Amino acid sequence: MFRIVPENVNIDFVAIRRPFAILSIIVVACSIAAIALIGPNYGIDFKGGSDIILRFESTVDADEVRAAAATIFPDANVQRFGEVEKNEFLIQTQAVSVVNEQNVEGIKAALGPLGEVDRVTWSPEQPDRLDIIYKTEIATDKITEAITAVGLKGVETEKIGTLEDPRYVVRFQDLGQKVRQGFAEVMGERFNPTTGLERLETVGPRVGEQLRNSGILSLVVALMMILIYIAFRFDVRYAPGAVAALVHDVIIAVGIFTFTGMEISLPIIAALLTIVGYSLNDTIVVFDRIRENLTTVGDDDVPGTVNRSINETLSRTIVTSLTTLIAVFAIYFFGGGLIQDFAFALIVGIAIGTYSSVFIASPVMIWMDGYMRTRRASQKVTQA
Repeated sequence: MFRIVPENVNIDFVAIRRPFAILSIIVVACSIAAIALIGPNYGIDFKGGSDIILRFESTVDADEVRAAAATIFPDANVQRFGEVEKNEFLIQTQAVSVVNEQNVEGIKAALGPLGEVDRVTWSPEQPDRLDIIYKTEIATDKITEAITAVGLKGVETEKIGTLEDPRYVVRFQDLGQKVRQGFAEVMGERFNPTTGLERLETVGPRVGEQLRNSGILSLVVALMMILIYIAFRFDVRYAPGAVAALVHDVIIAVGIFTFTGMEISLPIIAALLTIVGYSLNDTIVVFDRIRENLTTVGDDDVPGTVNRSINETLSRTIVTSLTTLIAVFAIYFFGGGLIQDFAFALIVGIAIGTYSSVFIASPVMIWMDGYMRTRRASQKVTQA
């Protein structure tokens, strides 16, 4: 049968574990420094804002799209989305509606001259609605004119109270409508307001913070449960190595994302969890062979047994990693847009996970075995 690695291969992985351990420590330290100093580039999912994908009828330059987006969203970040022939662009902005806290302050100032205001209520959770209570009745068209004068379009005012309790609801222009109208005015025939807006996703800042915290918590819980599982599945010697490898993989992956400026979004969190599962599977295969060989030859030569076990599973490790990478590379090169970031995260994770199962998990298991042996010997001396 065809084998990528010869059956009698005997690479001394254990002998070279220290140089690779030093390399891993340096890379992990650099990743932590990047995360602390540069900071991850959180996407709309985690910091709040809007993802807008536009398609143009004819070829447009990225600078033209940036100039048009700046007239609508001063903080807009524009980049080409997908293939050049599709004329699609991704616009990211922290705006989730046409109204923000600064607009509301201007609206309050504009409403004051109309009459004595009892209360003005606006919430980021319902940014397209404003509730007003006056002491006396005010005509709805005057309220609309006062708010329009602030610079807002598509304002509709409705009276919902009584003469004794004059209450009003102001509804603002939808964000999608603002995008359609804004780009149609600037880009002309090159943008179709009916079909040009392909996607609009908004996430409030509070929801984004909750999603970010939930994503971090999911990774922490996964690592803790893995620690418990490995301790029961094998024994205490193996658990620290598995968790150390997973923490190593996640930190380096996030560090690479930070260095490259790639957005950390919900699909990337899903990719990180996938990396954890993939790396753990590879580590368990090696650990299972180590345990099997230790049962046969005993615990007299743990480093030698670990080295032999890694060599025996090396062919399986390479074949599994290569076949997975082939599929993921296909997604990366032929997929478009956000799926490429997910595929890139998997490529990084598979490479790091394969490395860590050999040069992190197994060496930590050897160190843990030596530590436990030393501890048991010390206890015997103490008891004697």
